[in-house]
Amino acid sequence: MMSSIYSKSWRVIVCAALITTACKTYIPVTEQSALVKISALEKDSAVVAYYRPFKDSLDKMMKVPLAELSADLTKQLPESTLGNHLSDILRKKARDYTQQPIDVAILNYGGIRVPSLAKGTLRVEHAYWVMPFDNYVVVQQLTGQQLRDFCDSMAMKKGWPVAGLQFIIAPNNTAVDIKVGGKPLDTSATYNVALNDYVANGGDGMTFLKNIPQRETGKLFRDAIIEYWQEQAAAHQPVQAILENRISYAQ
Repeated sequence: MMSSIYSKSWRVIVCAALITTACKTYIPVTEQSALVKISALEKDSAVVAYYRPFKDSLDKMMKVPLAELSADLTKQLPESTLGNHLSDILRKKARDYTQQPIDVAILNYGGIRVPSLAKGTLRVEHAYWVMPFDNYVVVQQLTGQQLRDFCDSMAMKKGWPVAGLQFIIAPNNTAVDIKVGGKPLDTSATYNVALNDYVANGGDGMTFLKNIPQRETGKLFRDAIIEYWQEQAAAHQPVQAILENRISYAQ
């Protein structure tokens, strides 16, 4: 897939630049551009001359258009359009990768690294802004009780982006009225839950997950985002998301 080429090329270009300058000057990588700045190397013309083609190639790659975003997407708690969009992608692509039903998808709020995406053309660089980490898509099978505990943990954090899941955060910061696929949570059932491997391995305080077996997809979540945007463009559909009361506060 083209998206995996972007990821591999990014690593090759950055590694080449870092190897070249390892004994001279640190090169910062900015979250805003996902591109390596070379201003710190201006005094070393030989290094700049060697590095410039790599940077130019990366700049060009990051500007490739992928899809059109119909309205601004923003990140906030307990629910947001950006969070809904990304969790929907995680659920869909996990289903595509595993060829099995995915009941729920959950993303850690802190893993989304931009406050918003602006209406207009989405490019490769936007996927790197949103998801700069090399987190992989995985699936865990959770019991209903484990999923309830997960919801309680998310409620304590004022909510996380979710798909296929709905609950209300009670005044005592527990999850109530939990629904999966529009139906009340069944604590005796099992559910296929899509996550990134950071969370599945116990990150962001979800230590109870790390001993639960994972079905690995071998796919970076960032690549899944790029693939989804490409699919939308191929179908002549804009990228969009709305609020759906997936997570809300008790009134």
